[in-house]
This record gives sequence, structure tokens and C-alpha cells, in this order.
Amino acid sequence: MADTELNVNKKSGWQKINIFKVNSIAPSLVIVFIIMCAIFGGINPQFLSFVNLKTIISGLSVYGMMAVGLSFVVLTGNFDVSIGSIVGICSIVMAMMFNIEGVIMPIPVIVLIGLVLGSLVGALNGFLVTVVGINSVITTLGTLAILRGISLLLANKPALIGNKLYIAMGRGFIAKAIPYSFVYLVVIFIVAYLALRFTKFGRNIYQVGSNANASRLAGIPVKRTQFLAFVVAGFTCGISAFLMTSQAAFAQGEFGTGFEFTILTIVVLGGISLAGGRGTLIGVAVALMIINSIANGLTMIDIPVFWREAFNGIILIAAILIDSIRVRRRELLKA
Repeated sequence: MADTELNVNKKSGWQKINIFKVNSIAPSLVIVFIIMCAIFGGINPQFLSFVNLKTIISGLSVYGMMAVGLSFVVLTGNFDVSIGSIVGICSIVMAMMFNIEGVIMPIPVIVLIGLVLGSLVGALNGFLVTVVGINSVITTLGTLAILRGISLLLANKPALIGNKLYIAMGRGFIAKAIPYSFVYLVVIFIVAYLALRFTKFGRNIYQVGSNANASRLAGIPVKRTQFLAFVVAGFTCGISAFLMTSQAAFAQGEFGTGFEFTILTIVVLGGISLAGGRGTLIGVAVALMIINSIANGLTMIDIPVFWREAFNGIILIAAILIDSIRVRRRELLKA
């Protein structure tokens, strides 16, 4: 009896620190990623070169930040299709701050303005969904169109950024090997993972996504949890805008256009269920590497652009199909 209890306690202790939850898709994605790298490396050995690996890692940050934010929203059972437009408007505003005649604004202030703007747009989405009661897809489709129109109005031509320090924050490397942007991404992933795994807010996110009605009866603040998830998504879009503008050294109204499709692919492929309440950021991190590596690999083997887009569409459909099968399987097991 004592041995049994000891084994249970050991298992419980492991579950507390195990980064993979039960039935996690992440281990399978790791295997897929290794096979994919082997295939691309076999076709073009330059794919596995140090220079190309730096290129792949450098390109993770913008999509990665957005994927973290969208994961919070999807885990609550909602969706945000305005994330690309939020990045666009934040990028334009931040770039414009560098072009105010006769005014030199400190970089921290400019970055803070972008983060606050992104958070405010996320708060607007959250308010319309949780207080007004509009469906999240309809709400964010509306804000997508509004924000895109404002971005194009504000930036009828590219807004250039000449601040070398700001540009270095997005383009720089540690020891000429690790991009600063990758370090930012790792920090955000760790903070978000710990928040989802070990905080009351994180537990509420999963419980609300699993069953909002039961969560409400249990005293969990459902609307506040969903509202804060949208704010998190807006905040991470602000970070993405900072990284995009610092890497590009300019901003234009088209920034962020179509990003929603790619980010949704990453999130769903990473195991975040569209039904809500299921999935971890570990899977999202691996899926981010897969999607970015596929884009890089297809470019290196000279696959035409339209086939690359089609391939991403196939991945998204497959990911949604797998998610649907997993949801139905869980429902059958419960029955």
C-alpha cells in the first residue's frame, strides 16, 4: 500500500514539471520536424548550414509572439482574426513616432505606445465579445477591416525608421549567433507557459475553454477571463509590431496582411483545440519551427510561391481535421 502511494506521489510530482501534458501532440511534432529537416537537408545541404539556421531562427519572433497571444484566445473557446491588423496599426503608429518633426521620442516610450495600443485594441475586442455579446469571429472581422482601413489611411507611403539603436534591437545578434529577437521570443514563451500552467488565471483559461457554463457555476469569472485573453493577444501583437518595424526599419499599411492564416495554422498544428480548453504552448513552439522551416525549405528548393501557399493550406486543413477527430474521440470516451 505504501509503495502504491509512493508511486502515485512520484507520478504526481512528475506531472507537475512535465512540459508535455497527457495526449500532447508535441512529441509527434518533434519527430515530424526532424524528418522534415532530414528531407530538406537531403535535397539541399545548405538548409542545415549554420547561416540558414540563423535565418530560420531570426524569422520566428513575429509569428511566434502572435501565436502565443492567439493561443490564449483560442483556449477560451474564442477566436481573433484581427491580429494581423493589430500588428499593422501598431507598426504604423510606432514608425510615425520616429517621424514627428522637431521631436525626438525615447525608444522605450515608442515601444510602450505600441504595446499599449495593441492592448487597447485587444481590450476593445474583449469588450465587444464579453460585454456586448457579439460572436468573436464577427467582432474581430469587423476590427480587422476597421484597423486595416486606418492603417492604409495613415500610411499612404512607407514610414521610414532611421534610429540605429532601434533597428539593432530587432536585427542584432548575441555573439553573432543568437538573434536578439529569438531571445525575446523565448522569454515570452516561458512567461506565457508558466502563466498558463501554474497560475490561477491559466487554470481559468483552460476551465473556461473546456466548459464555460460549468466554470460560471463554479464561480470562475468567465467574462473577465475571456476579456483578459483578448488583451494578451493585443499585447503580443504590439510586441510583434515592435520586432517587425525594428527588423524592417520601416512600416507600411499592408503590414500584417494575411498573417491570421499563418498564425491559425501554427496554433492548430501545435495542438491548441479550436473547441477550447486543450493544448499547450510547447506544441505551438514546435509547430512554429515546422511552419517557418517549411517556408524556408521550400524557398531553398525553388518551389514556386503559389505552391508554397497551397502547401500551407493543406497543413491547416490537416491540422483542423486532426483536431476535429480528437474532439470527437474525447466526446465518445466521455459518453
